This record gives sequence, C-alpha cells and structure tokens, in this order.
Amino acid sequence: MTITSRQTILPARAFNSADKNATKPPPKVFPVPEPPFKGYHPPQPDGYQQSKASPSSSAIVIDNGAHTVKVGWSFDKNPRFIFPPVMSRYRDRKLNKACQFVGYDAYVDATTRGQMRYAFDPGTSIVGNWDVMEGVLDYLFLKLGVDGENGGVDRPIVMTEPIANLTYPRRMMNEILFECYSVPSVAYGIDCLFSYRYNRGKDGLIISSSHTSTHVVPVLNSKALLSNSSRLNWGGYQSSDYLLKLMKLKYPTFPARMNENQMEGLIHKHCYVSTEYDQEVSHYLDWDGLEDRDHVIQYPYTEHVVPEKSEEELARIAERKKESGRRLQEQAAKMRLEKLMKKEQELEYYKDLQRGLAQESKREVKRILEAEDLKDEAHLERTIRDLERSIKRARNKDLGIEENEENPEEMSFPLLDVPDEELDEAGLKEKRHQRLMKSNLEARQRAKAEKEREKARKEEEERLDNERRENDFENWLAERRAARQALIQKIKERERLKADLGNRKSLASQMRMKTLANLASDGPKKRRRGGDDDTFGANDEDWGVYRTVATGDQSDEEEEEDLTNAL
Repeated sequence: MTITSRQTILPARAFNSADKNATKPPPKVFPVPEPPFKGYHPPQPDGYQQSKASPSSSAIVIDNGAHTVKVGWSFDKNPRFIFPPVMSRYRDRKLNKACQFVGYDAYVDATTRGQMRYAFDPGTSIVGNWDVMEGVLDYLFLKLGVDGENGGVDRPIVMTEPIANLTYPRRMMNEILFECYSVPSVAYGIDCLFSYRYNRGKDGLIISSSHTSTHVVPVLNSKALLSNSSRLNWGGYQSSDYLLKLMKLKYPTFPARMNENQMEGLIHKHCYVSTEYDQEVSHYLDWDGLEDRDHVIQYPYTEHVVPEKSEEELARIAERKKESGRRLQEQAAKMRLEKLMKKEQELEYYKDLQRGLAQESKREVKRILEAEDLKDEAHLERTIRDLERSIKRARNKDLGIEENEENPEEMSFPLLDVPDEELDEAGLKEKRHQRLMKSNLEARQRAKAEKEREKARKEEEERLDNERRENDFENWLAERRAARQALIQKIKERERLKADLGNRKSLASQMRMKTLANLASDGPKKRRRGGDDDTFGANDEDWGVYRTVATGDQSDEEEEEDLTNAL
C-alpha cells in the first residue's frame, strides 16, 4: 500500500511588510536539561505496615520499564517511587569502600555517571544486565520498607513485561524473585492491557508507545488478540537518538557536548505529537505565532571577557617590556664580554706556548703538543689564527662595525711552491692542508662567479621581459599563452604515457617490451670459460638504456617537477 499526499508542504508565504517590520518580543530562552539528579528520597515503610492487614491481597506492583521503573502498592492510586533502571558501582579510594548508587542517585556527579550501567539492552525492552536488575530490586524493596522473615519479601508481586517476552528473561526473573527474595507468588502482565482494563475498555485498538518501541494491540470482548498485534521499532530512545543526529548535523562545530539525556529532556519539554501534521508544517513558518513556536535552548558557557586597559596601564606595560628587554641586552652583553675575555686568555696562553716551543727540542715539543691535544705546530698556528679572527669579529660586533668578507687575495699558500724534498713530515702535512684550502677557495670563487652570472642573466631576462610587456603587450601575452598551452600539452602527454605503460596492450608498453627483448638478445647466450668479459657500462651511452626502458614515475620525476613549476 502506498500513501501519497498532494498537499503542498511549504507554499509561498504571504505576509505584510508592516507585520515584518513590527517590533518583535524577545525570544524565549530555555536552559538545557541538566543530569536528572532528584536528590535524596527517604523510604516509605507505611505502605508495608498498611499491607499487614491483608498480606495475601496486598501486592507490590512493579512497572519494569526500560526508561523508568515505577513501584508502589496495589491499594495506592499513584506509584510511590519512579526512577530509571540504572546503577553505578565503584570503589572510593579515599574511603576504601565500595559505593553503589541506583536510579537518579547515579547522576549525582561525574564519577557516578562515568560508571553508570543500564539493566536493559540499548534500544530494547529485554533485561541484559542482571547484576544491575538485582541492584534495582534491592533498591525498590528497601525504599518500600519491606522487612519479611529472614530478609525475604513476603508479599505477592505484580510485574509488567514486554509483549512476546523471551523465555530466558522470564526464567531469570523468576529465579531472582523466588530464590533471592523468597516471594510467595508473582504475576506478569502487559502494561498497556493493565491500563486499558483499568479504564474499563472492552473493544478497541491500543497504541502503546514506550521508550523502545510502539505496539498496536487489538482488543475484542475485553480480550487482547496478541497474535494480531504489531510492533514498530520506534519509541523515545529512537526519537532522542534521531534528534541528537539532527543536532550534530546542523551544528557540527558546536562547542558543548550534546548527549542522550539532554535530547530526552528536549523531547519531553519541547516536542509533541501532531494530529494535523501536513497542515501544521505548511503554516509553521508563518509570521503569526512564530515567536511561540521558536524555542531557544541555552547551553552553559563561560564568556571570555577581555578587560580594557587605560592608557596609563598600557604605558606601564610598555615601560616594563622595555626594561625587561634592556636587562636581557645587558645580560647578553655581559655574557659576550666574559666569552671574549676567555678567548683573549686562551690566545695569550697559546702565544706564550708558541714562544716557549722555539727553545725546546723536537721530542719535548711533541710531548707538549700532545699534552695540549694538538697535532703539530701547524695546528697550533691555526688555533691562534682562529682565535684572533674570532676576537676581532666579536669586537667589531660590539662596536657596530660591519665585517667585510675575507679578501681571497690576502690568503697565501707559500708551501705549494716549495718542493717536497725540502720539507719534513710536518711541512708535508701543512702543504697538503694548504693545497686543500686553495682548492676549496677556488671552488667557492667559481661557485660565486657562476651565481653572479646566473643572477645577472635572470635580471637581464626579467628586464627584457618587462620592456617587451610594456612596449608590445599583445604579442607578449600571446607568447605567454602559447608557452603555457605547450606546457599543459606536454604534461597531458606525460600523463597519457604513464597510463599507457600500465596497460600491457598499449603501444607504449609493447615498445618497451620490444626494447627489453632486443637488449636481451644482444648479449651472449652462454658465457664460456676464457670468453670476453662483460663490458656493459664502459661507455656512457650504455647507461641510456635505463632511461629508454624505465617508466615515467621513476625516471623523470625532476623533469615533471620542473614542468609543474614552469606552469
């Protein structure tokens, strides 16, 4: 069966500009529902004392719902206690005691809420956690003040259960009630049928909407036709979950955390079942009564207030910053001075050491240098020269003198012109060191000259390009477009070649396999003893084979990057 509706849900709304521009009252702001902690509820033993007059006919009625458990006596008009079937159990480290909270007491603080467990499986009316269920029964019997013989429950029990309840949950409930609490008898029933019988219904159709599902039960001659009943998996749990999803989709960057308890509170306080759904939706955005339908939910937040500072305070802050910067500069200058004095002392020590070595024998000189962790006299000379250069640089920096780069012409290499026969072992080492220094200096000079030439070439190209753009803009633009189009075409050609290489039947892949076959057939089939050696790689042209047979991803990555940068 298909249900269709031809009614326009959101027609064009006609409104008067005067009504739109009229002053509207401020919107109603509702606070977000907090965790449902109800406070302490004292026990009520008066019902148990009243039931002693007729203990066999006074029963304890338990509406065992998945959302709330309602408990009372059969002679009461209203339930005495209403609480959710939840329990929180943990061990307090300070008191070293096991703590247990049932019902609304489990919402007392964040610790109990974090350890909270439900008696029913999520989204169902079937008990899944029997430890929690036993804790709930203990809690309600204590609140009712039941005090039977040997700690048992000496009153009959009437308990509700879902339609078509499973055998295992009923058997477990019977086991707990009879063996744990020693109840004399228990009767199970369906809550909606109890309510229909209480309201003296005989023939009708019951629509029972609960926390986890909605049942439709027909009743004929005061008898429920359970074989013809129907179940719809939609209730308060699914409604709150759906509303939570809608909120998260509409406000993906919402700063606060939205949970199921808050959504349940919003549904209970701000939602209702519409009897004329299409008509209400078609006129929902009309200006008439929009203020009453617009509900604003205020979540708790902490406003970050930035205090404004006066000019005097800002001046004081700036002065403190300046004073702090000055102290840091003084500390840095003091540290530099200490480091400079230490270097000067080291320089004076090494100069005295160098003057003293001139009067010692070679063996004594070698011993002294090894004690100072120096290789030879040339090493000592380099150390003195580095210290002098470092001290000069530090003094120039303190005086604010810009230090120019070292003039390459001032560097001399006198040992390079001296023959090796005229030098001892230390002189040969120094000569090799000077040769290495000279090669490094020449390499730096060549790199610097190349960099300057490249910089001059780029500046000249940029100058010519700017002149052409100013003098002949149309041709310059046409050339730029043509060059860009050529680059795009080249990139597309490379992408097509990559795709073709992945297909074994493509022309590019077949040519590559043909090249590999030709290369394999060029070499000798069998290597014999005393034959010619493999000379592959002796010529530079041999290495071009790898570029011929390699794919584009491994061989031309640099070229591809250059193309992208050029584009």
